[in-house]
Amino acid sequence: MVFRFCNVCYRSIDPIKNFSRHYAKALSNKQRLEETNDNGKKNEKEKIPIILCKKNTLNFYKGQSYSKREKILLASKGWNHRKSRGDHFFIYPYDIDGQKEEYKPLGYDSFNDFNLDSSLCNQLHNLDIIKPLEIQNLAIPKILEGSNAILAAETGCGKTLAYLVPLVNQILQWKQITQRPVNCPLGLIVTPTRELAVQIALELINLSKHLGIQTKMITGGKTKKMMLDPPVDDVDVLVGSFGVLSKLNTVGIYKFDYVRYVVLDEADALFHHSFGDKLNIFMRRLPIGYHQVTDQTGLPTSAQLILASATVPSRLQSVLGDIINLESLQYIKTNKLHKIMVLQKFMRVGSGDKTTELLKFIKPKAFNGKRVIVFSNTNTCSYWLSLFLNECGVETVNLNGTMPLRIRRGKYGEFLNGKVMVLSTTDAGSRGLDTLMVNDILNFDFPLNTADYIHRCGRTGRVGTIGECRVTNFISKPTEITLVQKIEMAIRKMKPFPIINLRDPQEDVEEEDLNMEDTAIDDIVDNVDDVENIPY
Repeated sequence: MVFRFCNVCYRSIDPIKNFSRHYAKALSNKQRLEETNDNGKKNEKEKIPIILCKKNTLNFYKGQSYSKREKILLASKGWNHRKSRGDHFFIYPYDIDGQKEEYKPLGYDSFNDFNLDSSLCNQLHNLDIIKPLEIQNLAIPKILEGSNAILAAETGCGKTLAYLVPLVNQILQWKQITQRPVNCPLGLIVTPTRELAVQIALELINLSKHLGIQTKMITGGKTKKMMLDPPVDDVDVLVGSFGVLSKLNTVGIYKFDYVRYVVLDEADALFHHSFGDKLNIFMRRLPIGYHQVTDQTGLPTSAQLILASATVPSRLQSVLGDIINLESLQYIKTNKLHKIMVLQKFMRVGSGDKTTELLKFIKPKAFNGKRVIVFSNTNTCSYWLSLFLNECGVETVNLNGTMPLRIRRGKYGEFLNGKVMVLSTTDAGSRGLDTLMVNDILNFDFPLNTADYIHRCGRTGRVGTIGECRVTNFISKPTEITLVQKIEMAIRKMKPFPIINLRDPQEDVEEEDLNMEDTAIDDIVDNVDDVENIPY
């Protein structure tokens, strides 16, 4: 009986047989788990990322959504704790739900379709500018109709050419029907910084080359000498920063009686409260009308106003409300307004670790010939960073709005011409500069105004930029973390990039020095290819 019982046990509990079955079952479970993981990875790879985090469970993909009652977990939620240092996440370019309409061509396949002057069309063709971009297709016809307009579109999309082409076309006609005194321009382009003024002037000179249009750019120097011996020129277009233009008009060196085309480039910066009543007084001197109407000779009786910016200008009512009818302003926007079209990386770092991370980021790129722009929130930090990087063997130039002109002159040119790979700057270098050669932006200090952030990001990923572009952000202070959390929350909800200002509203922006002794005029530049002598 015992033997039979043991035999039964032996038969029913065969250890070798039982082990084999268990091993086979374990292999089957492992294989099933691996297949599930592989499928999960494949599915994840097939998804289009919007937010990728260090912790994969917080990733967010296109098509994903949260219910109304679902709690949205943020990658930056715990960043106020010191143990979060080293965490990071990426934001990829994305489309807003409900705003996915793609740009539809308006029937303008070439600049000839705008009925422009034939000599201007030939010049555009010589410059290899054949097909109008989206903002140019939208803006040029309305501007040629004489409408006041606001050009609000993403950075680097071709806004400058969108208002320069109508300007050149109109001046070619106006010059034939009017006689003007010297120093009385027909066109006026106002910018917040001297570097942007030079850039626009050079583009205008290049566009109007051999067309007989005289462009004068104002960049700064010695004014007393100029006032003792005022320049006498047949100027068609005057380009300069606001402070300089205002002073030169006040002292009567240039008169705006014949101005018929006014452009405020980077208008949102010019409308900042730090310019205060100065801009309002300046605008009152210009004969801006509701819509251009021509007299018997064909010359308009009033000036046309164009505002250009990558963000919708604020304070329109307070600055222009009592000067022009705001209903005369036609809004010309693209569907990419307030979007950032490059990869963004947000890094949580400690305040004491920022310089170490800076060197890790900068050195490989600078030594491989890649140009980088490093942004700071203050002049002091910008200046210190340039000293620090130069001491560490990385050639760097510094640029900010309060630098004396004798020091500032040429700094941006060194970076632009490739003599120096790194530019350390404040928001003075974030507006409008056409930095096609830049693929990397580093925000050493994260801006507390998302409008400034959009403009900083716009220094890369521009039309014509080659290669992968990226914006890297160091996040360390509580206010910076708060702003990043608001940005991340908006994107996870698939809302437009939020326009938020956590900066002190009384804080001044950097503007050009308005001291008369620091303003002057440079000679007309004819050879735009001679970059060594361009007065940046």
